[in-house]
Amino acid sequence: MRSRHNTDPYPNVLDHKPGLLLNWMLYQLFKHVQLPRDMAGVLKKMHHEGTIVYAIKYRSHLDYLLYHYRFRRNRLPYPKIAFDMNISAFLPISHVIHVLKFQIHYFMKNHRLPNPYKTGFFEEAIRRGTASLLCLVDPKGFLKQFILSEKDNIHFLLETQKKMEKPIFLVPQLILYKMTPEKEKPNIRDVLFGFKDKPGLIRKVVLFFRHNRRAFIDFGKPLNLKTYLENQSETRSIEDMAAEIRQTLIESIDLQKRVILGPVMKTRHQIKEKVLKDKEVMQAIEKKAGGKEKKLKEVRTQADRIFDEIAADYNITFVRFFHMALTWLWKKIYQGIDVDTRELSVIRQWARKGSLIYVPSHKSHVDYLVLNYILFENHMHIPRIAAGQNLAFWPMGYIFRKSGAFFIRRTFRGTSLYPRIFARYIWQLLEEGHPLEFFIEGGRSRSGKLILPKTGFLSILLQAYEKGFVRDLVFVPASINYDTILEEKSYLKEREGGEKEKESFRQVLTAKRFLKRKHGKIYIRFGRPIPLKEYLARKQTSAGSTASHLLALDLVRSINRVTLVTPLALIASTILSTHRRGFQVADLAATARGFVDFLDRYEIPRARSFDHFEKTVSEVLSVLSERKVIELVEDTGDNGDYYLVNEEKKKELEYYKNSIIHYFISHSFVALSLLNGTNEKTDAMILDDYDFLKYLFRNEFVYDDTRNPHEEISGPLSYFLDISYIRRETDTEEYQITRLGYEKLPTWAALTRTFLESYWIATKVYLQPDSESIRRSELVKRMNRLGFRYHKLGRIQHLESVSQINFENAAKFIRENVSGSREEPAKQRLQELSRRIHELTRFG
Repeated sequence: MRSRHNTDPYPNVLDHKPGLLLNWMLYQLFKHVQLPRDMAGVLKKMHHEGTIVYAIKYRSHLDYLLYHYRFRRNRLPYPKIAFDMNISAFLPISHVIHVLKFQIHYFMKNHRLPNPYKTGFFEEAIRRGTASLLCLVDPKGFLKQFILSEKDNIHFLLETQKKMEKPIFLVPQLILYKMTPEKEKPNIRDVLFGFKDKPGLIRKVVLFFRHNRRAFIDFGKPLNLKTYLENQSETRSIEDMAAEIRQTLIESIDLQKRVILGPVMKTRHQIKEKVLKDKEVMQAIEKKAGGKEKKLKEVRTQADRIFDEIAADYNITFVRFFHMALTWLWKKIYQGIDVDTRELSVIRQWARKGSLIYVPSHKSHVDYLVLNYILFENHMHIPRIAAGQNLAFWPMGYIFRKSGAFFIRRTFRGTSLYPRIFARYIWQLLEEGHPLEFFIEGGRSRSGKLILPKTGFLSILLQAYEKGFVRDLVFVPASINYDTILEEKSYLKEREGGEKEKESFRQVLTAKRFLKRKHGKIYIRFGRPIPLKEYLARKQTSAGSTASHLLALDLVRSINRVTLVTPLALIASTILSTHRRGFQVADLAATARGFVDFLDRYEIPRARSFDHFEKTVSEVLSVLSERKVIELVEDTGDNGDYYLVNEEKKKELEYYKNSIIHYFISHSFVALSLLNGTNEKTDAMILDDYDFLKYLFRNEFVYDDTRNPHEEISGPLSYFLDISYIRRETDTEEYQITRLGYEKLPTWAALTRTFLESYWIATKVYLQPDSESIRRSELVKRMNRLGFRYHKLGRIQHLESVSQINFENAAKFIRENVSGSREEPAKQRLQELSRRIHELTRFG
């Protein structure tokens, strides 16, 4: 090494650029060590504003060298000084000689070795802004301070901070070589080679060389000493403050380790004992046994089987294997995973404050695989996942269970013991500190849009908080979207009335067909985390059934708000709303550009590929052409290529249109009202239509209920006024559609036409004389048959309206809001409903 500062006469300073050979060696050792991407900017900002002091838990020369080299290479503030650590072994010979000369000269003159604290060397370095590193748990340093009454390093920093204007930032950090969760009971290797929290030299060397490719430097929450001192009482001693700061930093490091590794692991059997020996579970068992000894044994055996049916059996080896397999799979079938690492950074910070509960959208079996993959890839402990009992088939059920999945029945009916054991198991997981993941929709969405939320599992979580099993729950809404959904064909079959195919190993074997082509990208976006304690205080409610209902709706809204608009979803919406028979590329692009402008105006998240608009449109058309959704007609002349749309393939496009329809729904409702009835519309008339449509589709969409109805329609009306689709007469305050509006408003209205036509078909079936005596499933089949007939006759325009999902929701609406009404005869109400729906479909 070549010294740049031969004036540093202490063995605690390393500020030398390594020579060519040593630099190559260090690069080979440390090149794979990763850092959080978001920390670079934070560290540079702190270095500019003050002085950074990195805090590690235990003394380690290897770790210091790693931090020094890695930070320096990444052009980050690197620790030049190592408090209370002799790093002579890393210094060049010339500098070691220089240090020895100084030490001897100082000893000869002062009869003691130089102390960088007392000589003012460390203080001057801190004042200059020199980054440094200290150890928080240092037995040797403690004895030295205790016996010789010397100040510890944090005490020194507090005194130095009092003399400085700029702040000193204490930044806790740790390095993890292995992602294995720590076990509650140590084994023989821990005794011989040191515990994972403080590995011995042999274990550290082995860990480093075995796992350096996965090594990861992480940071806790920085502590601003200047701000800390300003908030302290003048009478408080520095010793107390130093002790508190040390403990705070240690806890920060330990907490950050928990974020990555998860809680200290108990065995599955230990958790079983906790659950089955719970007082309430034991009472439920005894009650079911009815005081009979023989029956009691049977019920206890049943309880044991129920636990085994439910519980996960987490094993990090399976997780690593799964991670490697998925890395290969994603490269084979997708063009990448689009995730915002800034959002992950926010989640990492929230993980320190409470138990994380991930609540993703559910469109595919890929959802739970890719979410856990991304979390593991970004050094976060993966959650225990609530999986449907349908996924417990061999061998995948075994693999899922080993990867952290626990299984839940579709219904708790018919057994009093199962729900009790299931709830207690969830509470135990939370008490242990495990993050959880569940799907608020219950099952996968076959329509593309979010299903109305189910509150059963959410209620169990809220009970855990209410009973004190967890200090806070932090809900993390997440949207997972796809350019192409793998289950597309099976969903299409189910929407047409086909039976859902049961999950089995045969399906896994036949899934190799997906490897034949790429399926675009996966897009993951996280909403703002919702801490339960804060949420309940804001809503002024307790963790009861009302809270679970409100929270469920807010979670769905949060998922909707961060759902990314993908290229295929936007082009599908464009085709189905305006260019259903066919289109020239220029016309399609113009309509799509209008939608993109709408997205930009309302700051709706969209895929980055829209920045290259023409290229994106061309790529989507190429994909649709390859899938036979559209067919290219020979060049028609000056206007360019013309594409015909395959009528039978429009149902495929409907799924992707529905994935983003929530962004357009209020504008579509207002457009329907403007185009319906008289040419002059007042606010009251539009509001009446809007309220009717919201009420009609209450089983389809989750609305933003934070605004009153007038505010809900004012946004779309302002938008349509701004782009000249309508004008408002100043004297009458009535809205009139412009010539441009008559051309363009049908595009917006058409976005909800399929739902209107589905519900109209449903009313026609319910108006049939024998409808009251027929089962609901048979009525839905009738709707399917009538829908196909109406489409052939031209009474409905969209074949996509023949959807079993829409029909079931329509049947539910009619049964709950029309058939059971006592205000007036149900048939009369149904006829009026049918008439009004039909009127709204008559536009364009």
